[in-house]
Amino acid sequence: MTSYLILLACIIKASTDDLDASVLATVVAPQIPESRLIGGIETEPHQWPWTVQLTYRGAHRCGGALIDSEFVVTAAHCFSKDRDPEMYRVHVGVHKSGGGRAHFVQRISIHPLFNLLWPSSYDNAPVFRITPPANRNVSTICLPSTPSVTHQMCIVTGWGLTSENGRKADVLREIHVPIIPFAQCNDLAHYAGRIHLPSMLCAGYTQGIIDSCQGDSGGPLMCPILGRWELHGLVSWGIGCGRAGHPGVYAKVDAALPWILIEMNILRQ
Repeated sequence: MTSYLILLACIIKASTDDLDASVLATVVAPQIPESRLIGGIETEPHQWPWTVQLTYRGAHRCGGALIDSEFVVTAAHCFSKDRDPEMYRVHVGVHKSGGGRAHFVQRISIHPLFNLLWPSSYDNAPVFRITPPANRNVSTICLPSTPSVTHQMCIVTGWGLTSENGRKADVLREIHVPIIPFAQCNDLAHYAGRIHLPSMLCAGYTQGIIDSCQGDSGGPLMCPILGRWELHGLVSWGIGCGRAGHPGVYAKVDAALPWILIEMNILRQ
């Protein structure tokens, strides 16, 4: 029940918030950054407070999204090396890589079909509980209230590589990308049938240039819906970074939403 109240709270907030015109313009119509680097542009510090950094044995591993003061979602392959919670830390309030407040990972829940159906919708299923909980003043991102909308402009954040063979970003960066129609992303000029419904979505540009890359895995693809930010995807995979014909592939959060909500309630026990 608690998890469903979180989703309801996001919906109520959107219907009751009184946004002025300048704020609404910023939320509903984000501008494509002039910088065309794969890693995008540096974010304003703490602009996306729900973007968290997952480290493994002290080193950057993946991004993630804070959906509740105690819960984070990321990509399942981020735990492919080790599923021991003690080996991981979640850093909240991070701008410079390795900063912010470190939280222990208490429990991890990964969909049992992940290893059998990779790549699949189950890449977005891990839910893990952190301790201590994030500060109540730290904003969390809303879970999706509607399916993803084709051509919608969304934002991806992460500390991944800034070019295919480059270095990882030292600070949090963002890219602005549109959601690409399924049929287009799956045609012979792009992924040629490798994209599966309802588990995946593509976002980016067919000509390449702007894209997520290694190290961004698990980071949020967030879309503005009715004045609030919703989590619609998690960085999953792709062929290269910023290559023409191969936009980023993201795990669709709404495909695993019922399972995520159930697991949150189980992990609270």
